[in-house]
Amino acid sequence: MTHHAYFLEGESSLLKAVSVSVRAEEHVAEHDPNFQERVYEKFGIEEAHALQTLASFKAAGERSYFIIAISSITTEAQQALLKLFEEPRAGLTFILIVPHGTLLPTLRSRMLEYPNKSRLAVQKVSESQVLTFLKAPYKARSAVIAELLKDDEGARERVRAFVNGLEVEFHAKLLQSQGKKEFREALEDVARVRSYTGDRSPAFKMLLEHLALALPKI
Repeated sequence: MTHHAYFLEGESSLLKAVSVSVRAEEHVAEHDPNFQERVYEKFGIEEAHALQTLASFKAAGERSYFIIAISSITTEAQQALLKLFEEPRAGLTFILIVPHGTLLPTLRSRMLEYPNKSRLAVQKVSESQVLTFLKAPYKARSAVIAELLKDDEGARERVRAFVNGLEVEFHAKLLQSQGKKEFREALEDVARVRSYTGDRSPAFKMLLEHLALALPKI
């Protein structure tokens, strides 16, 4: 990502999918302290000032990210963010997820539209396959794999979206279980497989069959 601020118009529920997409694109490790996710039902002037303070701290690494989902945001808060988005700290990237038509033109003009919306759409299409896969025994999981790979065209994007969907589910399970070991190990397995999907000629069937055997049923 080359710009310092992006916006995506949609529901706050997009946050996990966006986070997974950014982590994959930018090669950000799980639990990286420079990767922040925030959800706000109401984002006012106090929240804007708190974000400015948090963003002013120097990151331990070269890059830091703030993925922020907002259900409602005041005019005063948007005006307070103008300076932050005009003069961001080097290496800092913001992604705001906001309801349609929420952003003031002045703030919107300092941001770019989030570039990977098509990838999120593919992830949404794959959601039912992800849940079917995770709830099923091995033989049924093989059927999901066969469906994903039945057409060579677009297979790479389908597999990536599917793997990202698996990560979203296990990330949620990890939080709900307060760090349960089997979900942490599942996330590590998924991340390892995803790292191979960018190879020139990845063996998708072998990679997905590994996940079919390794991932716990939920």
